[in-house]
Amino acid sequence: MSNTEDTQFQEMDERIERFLRGEMTVEEEARFRDELKSDPDLREHARAISALLKGIRAEGEQHDQEIISEVTTNKRPNSIRRIALWIASAAAVLALYVGYSYHAENVRFTQVNEMLTPYYEHYDIDALSRGETDSVAIVHLYTLFNRIPEEKNMTDIITELEPIYESLDYDITYAPYANDVMWNLALAYMKDKETAKASEILQKLIVDNPGMPISAKAKALLKDNNAL
Repeated sequence: MSNTEDTQFQEMDERIERFLRGEMTVEEEARFRDELKSDPDLREHARAISALLKGIRAEGEQHDQEIISEVTTNKRPNSIRRIALWIASAAAVLALYVGYSYHAENVRFTQVNEMLTPYYEHYDIDALSRGETDSVAIVHLYTLFNRIPEEKNMTDIITELEPIYESLDYDITYAPYANDVMWNLALAYMKDKETAKASEILQKLIVDNPGMPISAKAKALLKDNNAL
């Protein structure tokens, strides 16, 4: 996602929050309601945030009431009551922040994954020749490639692909699959938000394969990577 898109995304979130909290002027609210009617993406995002806030608010209010009730029942000094009320409020704010951050991160992940979808490839494990000395290693390699579009956390995949990438110059087992290793490691880096590492590999793919289809694909992916 580019810095401009990220800023726009944050501004949209802030406007939705102001609307839900009733902090807009009459004119602002009227304009925002018109936008909600004409923009389905904004409307869907506003509904998601509204549902999130309602759920967190309901849980926070119940938790606050339990604390207040306990403090009142025990008839503790006013200073302790104020501290308890402050803790309850702070806990509710923290829950709101964590929940909203989690939601925002999921939205960003979905956007990145959708952007990468045209670049994903499925590797047919059944098409590999069985019985060859390196068949087990390549089946495992293809399995790693096929997990990239399906999984959110890339840590394990990157941990396994990095040493394979580093061994390409001397390990004949993986040498014939060098471009595939580099391509899929770049995708995993992008999903993991390690854009600098992805750029380095994509640039190497371009240099090593002049005039080849993989070079053109790498250039397109590099452009999208630079926009994140």
